[in-house]
Amino acid sequence: MWKNYFKIAVKNLLKRKLYAGINVFGLATAIACFILLSLYLENEWTYDRWYKNVTELYRLRMDYGEKGEKPVQTALTPNILATAIKDQPEIEKVVRVYHRDVSIRYEDKNWNEKRFLYADAPFFQLFSFPLKSGNAATVLSGPDMVVISASMAKKYFGDTDPVGKILLINGKRSYQVTGVAADAPSNTHLKFDFVASYSTLQLKEYWGSANYYTYVQVQHPAQLESLQASLTALARQQLSDEELNSGASLNFVPERMADIHLHSVAADVTEEKGDMRYNYIFALIGGMLLVIACVNFMNLATARSTERSREVGVRKALGAQRGQLFWQFMMESALLTGIALGIGLLLAKLLLPAFNQLADVHLQMGGTSGYRLYLVLVIVFFLVSFVTGIYPALFLSGFRPVQVLKGSQTATPQGRGIRQSLVVFQFAASIFFIICTLVVQQQMQYIQHKKLGLDRSEVLALNGFKADAQVLEAFKGRLLQLSGVTHVTASAESPVDIQGGYSIDHIEGRPASYALNINALPIEKDYLKTLGINLLSGEDLTHADIADILKEPSEERAYHFFLNETAVKKLGWTPEAAVGKRMMLNGRQGTVKGVMKDFHFTSMKSKIEPIVVFPEYDWFQQIYIKTGGSDKQQVIAAIGALWKEVQPATPFDYHFLDDDFNRMYKSEYRVGAVLGVFATLVMIVSCLGLLGLAALTTQQRTREIGIRKVLGASVTNVVAMLSKDFIRLVVIALVLAVPIAWYAGHNWLNAFAYHASLSMWLFVAAGALAIVVALLTVSLQSLKTATMNPVKSLRAE
Repeated sequence: MWKNYFKIAVKNLLKRKLYAGINVFGLATAIACFILLSLYLENEWTYDRWYKNVTELYRLRMDYGEKGEKPVQTALTPNILATAIKDQPEIEKVVRVYHRDVSIRYEDKNWNEKRFLYADAPFFQLFSFPLKSGNAATVLSGPDMVVISASMAKKYFGDTDPVGKILLINGKRSYQVTGVAADAPSNTHLKFDFVASYSTLQLKEYWGSANYYTYVQVQHPAQLESLQASLTALARQQLSDEELNSGASLNFVPERMADIHLHSVAADVTEEKGDMRYNYIFALIGGMLLVIACVNFMNLATARSTERSREVGVRKALGAQRGQLFWQFMMESALLTGIALGIGLLLAKLLLPAFNQLADVHLQMGGTSGYRLYLVLVIVFFLVSFVTGIYPALFLSGFRPVQVLKGSQTATPQGRGIRQSLVVFQFAASIFFIICTLVVQQQMQYIQHKKLGLDRSEVLALNGFKADAQVLEAFKGRLLQLSGVTHVTASAESPVDIQGGYSIDHIEGRPASYALNINALPIEKDYLKTLGINLLSGEDLTHADIADILKEPSEERAYHFFLNETAVKKLGWTPEAAVGKRMMLNGRQGTVKGVMKDFHFTSMKSKIEPIVVFPEYDWFQQIYIKTGGSDKQQVIAAIGALWKEVQPATPFDYHFLDDDFNRMYKSEYRVGAVLGVFATLVMIVSCLGLLGLAALTTQQRTREIGIRKVLGASVTNVVAMLSKDFIRLVVIALVLAVPIAWYAGHNWLNAFAYHASLSMWLFVAAGALAIVVALLTVSLQSLKTATMNPVKSLRAE
């Protein structure tokens, strides 16, 4: 019986190639997209959840603030914290992690490496990163020891065993390779290429500097409440009575390892955090594409009821039962779904590299999680087969043979109403995604063109500079002699993503107990001039000011500070009154040299906060070169030649400041790109269904069209008649989709402190696009029918 069902299903599909092709292509496209988005979501939702002891792992967050201020929540903690808590009864292991960019040399190989960690000895015991060689308990047990990833072993040593080999770090210190680890998976925030022993740093432990990540393994998750109480008590001990009385706060909060990527509120993290909103969007897109493809199937199947009704009538007259006809139509649905599933799986494999690039991920099909994907696909097969087949099967198998053979039962008005509702649903979804895509693109345009208060254009950033003030000054002088170089400066962090947390106190005119948490950045003398940061009051740095901060011993130094407008308002000063005021920044005594006009130094998701910049030549990480002229490559080559003379042990590594800026909005760019691609696919799949319905409608109205043409109707009249009903449905879809899209876009934009407004043209453009595409889709088929010879169409009838 089932074999017979299968044969009949194959014959029916071969007989109706257009119908089968539309359904297979739509379903295959939807399934391929569903697979790709499922892989992405699996990667996101399994982030840091694959560790063997994940329920016992926590990262400690530090919350601190002043009275009346919103507490600062940071993932960075003081290095002494690990020592202070390691003997707590709730804690089994503690590991500190410190990130640093380094240059590495082995024989003639020399690279800058960004994924270099320092970690305490239990790192490979605490986290489930498998070692290909080396003992997890001892690979980081002493100073100058380093574990490298498998890909780095290949990069530096080829097929040679790297264990025991020596790497030169930053041209100064030798580290011995003690183990090789498997490459870190994509779904961990602790991505590394090198892990060196923390004891190598030989750091003084104190509470005053928070630059380290602290992870703990608790004895049992039930002890978390007790651990939190111990951490709170420890934090209070670090505050003086004066600070406690003034309302200052400090606390250490455990964050579950499994929640860090998607739910952590901490700043200063090792990599960009995930966003559950975007995951919901991608899940909605994948599900919506499947639903729309299923809607196409059901629409086309029921629309073909007139064509299939006589077949049903004849088979019922010959003794076929309704149950047999039901399973026959379900078999056709399953066959189409199976073909589409195979094609969709192949498409997904072919498109995966492009999707990885689009979404900025490194996904792969198969592997340890492959069985989950194939299990999901089996469920999808049965679900889609059922959903696409159940209504047409019930609808078609229910025809009464006598009425069908008399020609009195075809598609009912109720069936037509259901099809129209499904078309409205399809295009409402399409319009919704189009509007969302336009909203994201508008915000990205706004971000790119909004004035930041500093000039980031044509600024070249050189990474990894390591030299004293005299070498820097000499290097700067030689750079300024190059054609195409206009200004040179240096700083500790990127000016568009400043994260340094400091505190100012002993502020002139304020109570002795008053302190203000503030962002701060050490800079070189010409920083403001190079980046075009304007002063509202005061004056720029001079050589005499630099001499003040280079004095030895350091206790004799006099610092000069630049505050932004927001900081000055916070302190209750005017820009003019602020100049000359005395203050202290983390123990650095000095005076306010000038007040800067506010500029964006972090993402536009956050409001501009108080910041102070100050000259200090001990912490520079990057040199910034303002370039001009048209031949950028020639300028870069000349800079590279000078770099090799001044920093021979460090590879020449550069990027443009715009890259730092764009990196802050990587998630938004990714979402915009993915939305754009999949919104287009949603529209294409919807139009496929519309094309199929238009073809069947015009086929059913062939005789009517012939009569109208004989009576004098023009081609334009016929096309308009056939198109108006479909366009009316698209307009209804537009009316339904716009308020939902406005609500979603409004909420998304509110995540940015500075954002574009929702323009009416977005909705007009989306509506116009949907109507034009629908009109073209329908008109292609309508025009073909309208231009037919009416004699032929009437003879065919």
